[in-house]
Amino acid sequence: MMLVPHACVNAAAGRLFSKPVAAFAAGVVSHAILDLVPHKDVSAHKAEGLLVLIMLGLIGTSCGLKSPAFWCAMGGVLPDVEQVLPWTDPKRGRHRWFPTHNRPFHSLQVPWAPEYRVRLLAQTGVSMMALVAATYRCRPAGSG
Repeated sequence: MMLVPHACVNAAAGRLFSKPVAAFAAGVVSHAILDLVPHKDVSAHKAEGLLVLIMLGLIGTSCGLKSPAFWCAMGGVLPDVEQVLPWTDPKRGRHRWFPTHNRPFHSLQVPWAPEYRVRLLAQTGVSMMALVAATYRCRPAGSG
C-alpha cells in the first residue's frame, strides 16, 4: 500500500483512541492489516516521502503532535521506513523485518479474483476521505 494511505487511514483511526501510545501500537498493527489488502504499489519513494511528510505535518498541526491521531499515523508510517534502508534491501540479498513486507504476506490474492488490486485512484480517494475525517474538528491541546 502506498505510504499516504497508511498515514491518512491511521490518523482517522487514531481519533478512536485517548492515549498516544495505544494509538501508535494500533497504527503499527493497522499497517500490517493494510499491507494484506491486495493493492497496487508505486515506486516513487522521494515523491511519496514528501507527500507523507506533508500529511503528517497537516495532521500534527491540525490535531497536535501529542494527539492519538498523529501517533496512530506515525505508527502506520514507520514500518515502511525499512523499505528505503540499504541494509533491508532484498535486491542486495537483505531481509526485511516487518512481516508483511515479505512474501507471502504482502498484498494477498483474493481467491475468487486473483487479478484484483485496489487501484491508486481508489487508494487516493480513501486517503483523502480519511484525512478529512482525521482533521475534522480536530484541535491541538490547549488551542481552545
